[in-house]
Amino acid sequence: MILENKKDTENTPGLLQNKYLLTVVILLGLFSIITIISAISTYRISIEGSRHLLETRATDIAVNLGFTLERLGLSPDLFCDLVESDRWEYLAFLALIDKDKTIILHSNEKLIGRKIDDPSVNQVFQKERIFNHFERLATGEEVFILDFPLKLHISDMNRADIPADQMAEVAPGIRQKALEPMPALRVFCLRVALHPYPARSIERRAKFQLMMILASLALLWSLALFFIRAWQKNYRLEASLAERERMAALGQMAAVLAHEIRNPLSSIKGFAQIYMEDTSDPDLREDMAVVVEQTDRLERLTANLLVYARPTELHVEMFDAHELCMELKRLISAENKGIELVMNCQSKEISADREKLAQILLNLIQNSIEALSSWDGEKKVTVDFDISDQGIEITVKDTGPGFPPGMEDKLFEPFVSTKTKGTGLGLAIVKRLVTAMDGTLKAENSREGGAMVEIFLPWPGEDE
Repeated sequence: MILENKKDTENTPGLLQNKYLLTVVILLGLFSIITIISAISTYRISIEGSRHLLETRATDIAVNLGFTLERLGLSPDLFCDLVESDRWEYLAFLALIDKDKTIILHSNEKLIGRKIDDPSVNQVFQKERIFNHFERLATGEEVFILDFPLKLHISDMNRADIPADQMAEVAPGIRQKALEPMPALRVFCLRVALHPYPARSIERRAKFQLMMILASLALLWSLALFFIRAWQKNYRLEASLAERERMAALGQMAAVLAHEIRNPLSSIKGFAQIYMEDTSDPDLREDMAVVVEQTDRLERLTANLLVYARPTELHVEMFDAHELCMELKRLISAENKGIELVMNCQSKEISADREKLAQILLNLIQNSIEALSSWDGEKKVTVDFDISDQGIEITVKDTGPGFPPGMEDKLFEPFVSTKTKGTGLGLAIVKRLVTAMDGTLKAENSREGGAMVEIFLPWPGEDE
């Protein structure tokens, strides 16, 4: 099949519009990327700030407790009284752990004397550094824990001898009960546990802000896509209206030209046929045959130009698909000898524009026949006409040379042809008629060799 290509530009926005849309999308994308990076950075800073807040509060408590323990000694009631007094906000519990992992002091007196095996405590004694982490208690509550290396110098004096007014001044409510004096200088692990309510509040606000920003961006993109689609639809509508106006003007001009051309052509053809019948001169008869042939060619050109230029109006009717195929086969077989035409059509009533469908099949078959006329190999054209619940599927393929390379960008373009003779309107008309019937068109070389065109036409009133 010889393929006359046409770019499907009717539904494609213009180059200038594409540049505008691309610029808008790029700017919107850059804005979105910058906003997302900024929002994520703010969220991370908020998370780090909330943890730093807990760490600062816990460190402040640990330092103050260090001074208190240094002054008052290891009173077993000290931590319990401090937690109950609400001296420090969000304080969950306090613990003082000896180097042998024994709990020396705890805000829960029942835990004093127990041994613990905690990697964080081990790290404190090994590296004498501050470590912090979140931990979930047996009650299911999550707390922030700061393990603080604490060096205490415990004097030999009995802390129970400290006057009551001085004890109340340093640690209100501490009961005057002291343990045995400890060694002069020892390293302890002071564990301060805080409720992470303030930090979690900061994190929730940061997460809410991040989600709001992302939701705003999603809404912005949705609105942008909506306006872009509306813009494209409006552009295509304007282009379609302009194309219809242009084609209407072209149709009027073509109709006038066809009328003016056909009258003299009919006269020329008639006189040429008369001379062919009356003359006995073989040279004159041959010349008149050329005149008749060329006038027929001009008549086909004017007819094709009218079909392509006129606005396409559909006239749907019910007819038998097999009868249409047989009619086309008789018409084409009578004019083309030596080329096998196989038409596989179902005998079934269908609803479509019979004239337009016949024109589509006729143009495709004639294109294949013209390609096979100078082909030295097998000469066969096959038409498969399948009817389904969705619509009509038509496949026209031949055993010819196939589509020439480099024609992909010119598919179905009017007045473009690889034939030495021809108007280049045949397949352009096919494309125009298929588009008017809301169909789709695909052209390619078949695996067996030769050209193949596949067409799908939905039933009238249904989507593809």
